[in-house]
Amino acid sequence: MPGTSTTRPREPSLAPPMLLTKLHPPAERAQTVLRERLVERLRPGPEIKLTVVAAPPGYGKTTLLGAWRELTEPERPVGWVTLDDGDNDPVVLWSYVVEAVRRVCPALDVAVSPQAAGPTRIVELLLPELVNALTVVGDAALVLDDFHRISSDGVRESVTWFVDHAPSSFQLVLATRSEPALPLAALRAHGALLELRADELGFTAAEADLLLNERLDLGLERDDVDDLVERTEGWAAGLYLAALSLRGVEDRHAMVRRFGGKNRKVVDFLLDEVLEAHDASTQSFMLRSSVFDRMCGSLCDAVLERDGSDEVLGELARTNLFLLPLDAEGEWYRFHHLFAQLLRVELEHREPGLAATLHRRAYAWHRENGSFSEAIEHAAAAGAFEEATDLVAEIWFHTLSMGRRMTILNWLKRFPPDVVGESPRLLLVKAWVHAYSGDRDLAREAMVTLERLGWPDGEPLPDGFGSLEASLATMRGGFPGGDVGEGHRNALRAAELEDHGSPMWAAVSWALGMCRYYLGDLERADRSFAYTTEVGASTERWLVTLSALAYRSLIAGERDEPDLQHRFAQEASRLARERGIEDANGEVHVAMGESLAARGEHDAALASLARGVAVTRSLGRPLELANALIREARLLEATGHREAAAASRAGARATVDSCADPGVLRDRLTALEWSRRPRPRARDGQLTDRELVVLRMLGGPLTEREIGRELYLSHNTVHSHTKSIYRKLGVSARSEATQRARELGLL
Repeated sequence: MPGTSTTRPREPSLAPPMLLTKLHPPAERAQTVLRERLVERLRPGPEIKLTVVAAPPGYGKTTLLGAWRELTEPERPVGWVTLDDGDNDPVVLWSYVVEAVRRVCPALDVAVSPQAAGPTRIVELLLPELVNALTVVGDAALVLDDFHRISSDGVRESVTWFVDHAPSSFQLVLATRSEPALPLAALRAHGALLELRADELGFTAAEADLLLNERLDLGLERDDVDDLVERTEGWAAGLYLAALSLRGVEDRHAMVRRFGGKNRKVVDFLLDEVLEAHDASTQSFMLRSSVFDRMCGSLCDAVLERDGSDEVLGELARTNLFLLPLDAEGEWYRFHHLFAQLLRVELEHREPGLAATLHRRAYAWHRENGSFSEAIEHAAAAGAFEEATDLVAEIWFHTLSMGRRMTILNWLKRFPPDVVGESPRLLLVKAWVHAYSGDRDLAREAMVTLERLGWPDGEPLPDGFGSLEASLATMRGGFPGGDVGEGHRNALRAAELEDHGSPMWAAVSWALGMCRYYLGDLERADRSFAYTTEVGASTERWLVTLSALAYRSLIAGERDEPDLQHRFAQEASRLARERGIEDANGEVHVAMGESLAARGEHDAALASLARGVAVTRSLGRPLELANALIREARLLEATGHREAAAASRAGARATVDSCADPGVLRDRLTALEWSRRPRPRARDGQLTDRELVVLRMLGGPLTEREIGRELYLSHNTVHSHTKSIYRKLGVSARSEATQRARELGLL
């Protein structure tokens, strides 16, 4: 399990700050044309589960939905989220969704936070809570603008589940440039989909006349309006750009005639005309600020090396239809996406190479102001890969601790593959994140490359280890991928290499404890985990500390020490909640489930075990998954859920069989399967049902104490059953009991 960097960054909060500007819909403008025909189309019937507004850039999707929201809000509250690439992490996306809905529906009561649910449990834990809460608050709607930014399969699957289960009183609206990868065909077939496409979003001649003449007072002849609509094919962005270029032109009829053809190549011409409508200073400001996805006055001042950007942004927002305010206070703005793209092209044309310098300054500003993800993106865009690497190396562990491993992988995608492949620090981060996520092939590939490259002399490792070999050995020991023996050899090697006074010794001790636990050496495993919990918390190695506490709870349960078992489980759960990393380790839920089962709280125990199974499955760790499934199957069987128990046993068998060396798990599973074999009828009728179960398990490898744990019975009860079995069968030892039982047809 990784640790924090030895060079500590400024401590980020456990829950990264929200960009509240993303929750603000576009402000209504005096120039906006209310397109009543489209607003009316957006009024769905109760059978509609999803509304999709899909068209290429510049068709007015955001403006339309902003106007629709203004008209709709007196009847029903409408939340808003403008999506970006960072929302490809399910924890991030649903954090914004919950906050957006809560802002317009203060009565919304969702007990589970996205951070607590974690990326693997959003659908199972958070979304049912959200759906139920929406049922209570009544009519409401939510707009997810720029949905084309979503590329994560996991996020799309969660949105699909939400669409299927949301109450009819809730309207979800997606604005997107491309066809969303959602099951639209099925929704369309059932009449549950409302769609607005480019052919409907294009401006009609009447709407264009209202925009150009009434709103913008251009005084165009009707023929000129019709000509512009035809030449731009009703494309809203084309009309807006044309309107800006026509301002201040005396012969507007001639200007309209200069638009050639029906294709979008006129954009280059329009861009020149729009820029030329401003003075040189404002043109420079617009071109240079196009490197930002969002901007405020202080950011522009720092990056553009000027003063008074607040005033320029405010004036442009009033006069330029393509600069959009992102909040009610007028602090944050963004350019229309299409216009920003055109500005960037023009910036490179007019001032080649300057964009990299601007991105580098933006990196410095965002880093200084704590917006680390944006800092990484700007550094990568500047080609400042060393600076971006420095920041990734500093904050990756904190991000991983919040369950946002996809965010780290998205950062790595910002780098060219050859940069990652030649950077030991990025490769080490990549190896740890993939190992943690159970992507063994990708982790192995990164490790092999690392070993080939070696580690630069004198450069500290971003995970805090003293050497690359110690780091990789700990990684292979803690995440052995189903080979306990090989994992143990690596953990022992790590213990030889890493200084016992190192802050990373907690991780080494954790890896040793993991392997010893799955080898069945509970005594030494517990000692290793005890050291991890002692040192891990003091050095803020929260992930290994949580895991070690959970395993100490499981070991206490196997030793028939229920009070100690419950104390360790509660401590692990409390710490996970406090740090906001409840789904970082599935074993925390498994330990709590086992503890609750030992106390007779079977329903809560089953729920906790199911959560543990889901988390370990998502993390792709076969040993932890098999352990969780075996325990879940045992409790399901004991509580009468035989079909579910059979499914868990089958899953455990498939997982164990996939392991090169599953350690003690094979024996545990065999014992569980043995105890569940069909029971023959006792010929002499002397043995009770419970005694027959104990008799079958006496023929296996488990001790009486272990049999008690399997059957949720005390050791004394199992011993009493065993004595009764011996007496009824006329034997005095386990081997004799087994032989006599076979003679009687009981086994």
